[in-house]
Amino acid sequence: MSSSRLTICHSPMYTVDYGCSKKEWGKNTLKRKVTITLILVALFTVCSPAISAFASGAGVHRNVLKTSFHAAGLHPYFRMHKFSGLVPDASSGLSASQLRKAYNVDQLRNQGQGITIAIVVAYGNPNAQADLDKYDTTYGLPATTITVVYPQGKPQTVDSGWALETDLDLQMAHAMAPKAKLVLEAAKSASSANVFAAVQDAYTNHGATVVSMSFGSTEFSGETNVDTTFANGNKTGVSFTAASGDNGTGAQYPAASPFVTAIGGTTLNIQSDGTYVSETAWSGSGGGVSAIEKRPSFQAGFNNQSGRGIPDVAMVADPTTGVSIYDSFGYQGQKGFFIVGGTSVSTPLFAGILALADALRSSSMKNADIEIYNVARSHYAADFHDITSGSNGNCGSLCNAHSGYDYVTGLGSPVANKLVPDLATAA
Repeated sequence: MSSSRLTICHSPMYTVDYGCSKKEWGKNTLKRKVTITLILVALFTVCSPAISAFASGAGVHRNVLKTSFHAAGLHPYFRMHKFSGLVPDASSGLSASQLRKAYNVDQLRNQGQGITIAIVVAYGNPNAQADLDKYDTTYGLPATTITVVYPQGKPQTVDSGWALETDLDLQMAHAMAPKAKLVLEAAKSASSANVFAAVQDAYTNHGATVVSMSFGSTEFSGETNVDTTFANGNKTGVSFTAASGDNGTGAQYPAASPFVTAIGGTTLNIQSDGTYVSETAWSGSGGGVSAIEKRPSFQAGFNNQSGRGIPDVAMVADPTTGVSIYDSFGYQGQKGFFIVGGTSVSTPLFAGILALADALRSSSMKNADIEIYNVARSHYAADFHDITSGSNGNCGSLCNAHSGYDYVTGLGSPVANKLVPDLATAA
């Protein structure tokens, strides 16, 4: 077991669960003895204007809280394949070395030194440091100390699904960029208000230049207001990765934001040592065209629709070709190594690759999508695995992977030893 230690911080800036929070419901709704179902229906229709009015006097929270949040909250995007035991073996999912070799990360000397990656989750995992230590010793990665932040105060409960998500995100980002600093932002709940406040806290107060978000919801009317959180981060040199979802075709948020790099999912085929063979589109990969966000200028020439195309890139996510992670908090009665998939895998993996690129730059990227698409215009064949088969639904061409950009795998998956240096010099 590594001797690395956990650092815990508390940010006094966020102390109230604003938005569609229990406190707000208690003042306005729960005085009426309605059922939970009726509360959710009512909130879906009326919560947006209520939050905007409430936020108008929220002081330092104003740039985050003048928004209409999704009433149902946010969900992690992992897919469990199976529990593989206390000791991993050849059938225990992809190891760190296999992942690094498959995407040519092992050919880079750079390991993300000097860059801070923030992992944003709800609730967190009290065993996150010990679990990362176990992952590192098992797979031969250097130890690191996680800085844990509770921006609204420490949650009173821990959710086992979010706890697993926490381990997954930290271990995948660390596998790609093992010398980058890791900040774990654990929101007090899965409410949109709390989680997006944690996103802002990561780059405002803890120096994150890459923020990984393996969660989302269906699109909602106020999402363009929430975009401000990401746009403000972009201005200061912060890039965001967001999972495109695990239910096939259909736009999800925050992946739909034009200020965020949306990450889809693939089925990865490799040799036993990790050598890349091929990839196909994973059927669960979220994708499609946003009904709310307009096509951003960086997608010109790739996306021929009027709305924002999703995803931008993709990496392994199919649970049947899933990754090995370690979780001692426990999920479904088991503790140890699990094989996990979902775009919750691909999202922190790509966050790690962005960290590798930022480590080589004189200044970090301001919205990585701008640089990614610029590189694709001139180095597509060398820098990306073009994924040309597979689908994520039955909606015709929009649901099928094909040559070039598509709405299932985006530009494809990264060839890191080519893409990273090109992103490092892109302008």
